Amino acid sequence: MKIFLKALLASAFALTLSLGGCYYDNEEDLYLGSSSCDTSNVTYTLSVAPVFAGYCNSCHATGSPSGGIVTDNYESVVANITRIKGSINHENGYLAMPQNGGKLSTCDLSKIDIWIRKGMLND
Repeated sequence: MKIFLKALLASAFALTLSLGGCYYDNEEDLYLGSSSCDTSNVTYTLSVAPVFAGYCNSCHATGSPSGGIVTDNYESVVANITRIKGSINHENGYLAMPQNGGKLSTCDLSKIDIWIRKGMLND
């Protein structure tokens, strides 16, 4: 009986450790202060447009934009910034974007936020 109890306790301990290891951490969320996200010189051309090119423009290009939102040019992004910001931040009342994909990284969202706070310059 003593061996069975020890085996049971060892199994319970191993199960507890293995379940605790199933948590999926995002490195970016864990290390917010890391140098992998450079927000020191955020501009539309170098910081914001590449995010839209990588995640949005395939569905929201000038030719036939999904939902009537165009993200492949500065003027349209500025004109639709409230809807874009609500969607990429997955806010209530907005369609979460990218559609059928995960939320943009904290770094990418920070760059867009900084650009907006700086006055959405076309630089």
